[in-house]
Amino acid sequence: MSYKDIHRRFLHNAGLIVGSRVGFGLLNLATNAIILRAFGAGDLGMIMLLVAYMRVFAEVVKFESWQAVLRFGVMPEENGEWYQLRRLVGLTLMIDFITMALAIAVSVALIPYAAVWLGWNEQITRIAPWFMVLIIFVTNATPNGVLRLFDRVGVLAFQHGANAVIRMALVLLVVALGGGVVHLAAAWFAAFVISFSIPMVICAQELVRRDLLPVFSLRLRKTGRQFPGIWHFLLMSNLISTGPLAITHLTTLFVGAQLGAAQAAILQLARQISAGASAPTKFLGPLLLPDFSRLSGRGDWTGLRSVIAKQLKVGALVVLGLGVVLFAALPLIVELAFGAEMLEHIWLFRLFLFAALINALGFSLHHAMFSANKGGTALLIQWLGICVYAAIMLSGLWVIGLNAVGFASIGLAVTSRGLTLIVGRRLLKKRIRKARLRDAEE
Repeated sequence: MSYKDIHRRFLHNAGLIVGSRVGFGLLNLATNAIILRAFGAGDLGMIMLLVAYMRVFAEVVKFESWQAVLRFGVMPEENGEWYQLRRLVGLTLMIDFITMALAIAVSVALIPYAAVWLGWNEQITRIAPWFMVLIIFVTNATPNGVLRLFDRVGVLAFQHGANAVIRMALVLLVVALGGGVVHLAAAWFAAFVISFSIPMVICAQELVRRDLLPVFSLRLRKTGRQFPGIWHFLLMSNLISTGPLAITHLTTLFVGAQLGAAQAAILQLARQISAGASAPTKFLGPLLLPDFSRLSGRGDWTGLRSVIAKQLKVGALVVLGLGVVLFAALPLIVELAFGAEMLEHIWLFRLFLFAALINALGFSLHHAMFSANKGGTALLIQWLGICVYAAIMLSGLWVIGLNAVGFASIGLAVTSRGLTLIVGRRLLKKRIRKARLRDAEE
């Protein structure tokens, strides 16, 4: 596949992802605005804290097995080594089963302590153990990887849309019938279960249709030897992917515990506005991971640099145009969505938006470094960024309030994206130079 083909396929899939995320992200925003006006920030914050608690365990305990499916499944799929691919899918599914069971058990065991710390009422505390079942659906790792491997990205876009539509419909029903916070939690639960079941079912259909039923084995270490480096890859990818997600949800829980559920709700609303600029890019990077893996596997570092450079140029143009429009329209968006009283937090919305645009600019850098087997370097850079984030947030939260989280997010974005760009550029130059010397000697 040529570099132009890679870019063309990326733009096609990116259109599906970005269109889905932006369009249905607005629907999610409208849903939260309805809850804010009908129930108030306190009840909305209570739901946000329950979801954040569940997602902390779903993200921290799970391994990023979908990335392993892409990294180690690309070459067997390309070479027609179907039994090898079946063993890989069986291995990652076993890892998913084990980690999901562990996450549910730990999260349920800690609910009594979380209820006290987060100030949950009796109703939320009573339904929280059942809510942890959602970890099974939210994790959804191997199906995600299989669908990306077979270029079924449209399914993932549809799943996100279904989640937004179902949630809004159920929330409107709760409002119409005069329900309470428990019924709102039930609406979130149903939307998650129904929508996240879609990729699971279609993944199973794809495997059956291609005669690729997984080969399961309880001897995980032995199976892992068939894929040299997979355990190191899983560990690194899990740590790298978990960091920002855990920071997001842990910050929500921390703010809720220290400042109350209403402040946690405001924090999440500001994040949701900025997610319109950054959330799609979180899903664009994985679109390039199979091609990055192919190029690095062949030692085509010049090609890898060419693809990255093109993505950075396109990203810079989009970020510049989108940033100007969003910053100009931000006060109007906040007032229309959440009411004039929310304008007193407008700087929090601005800070989050600025951090989101920085992250959007370098969306492909992390995956490129990972595909070049530099997961340890990527992890070190990320943890430096997290240290900057924690230092800014913890030193400023009780001085400037929620704005400290916004400044911390900018610090994390600048540190992680900037260092990745500098280190990655030097790494590529070295590998290109070595490849050229090797070619000259031959």
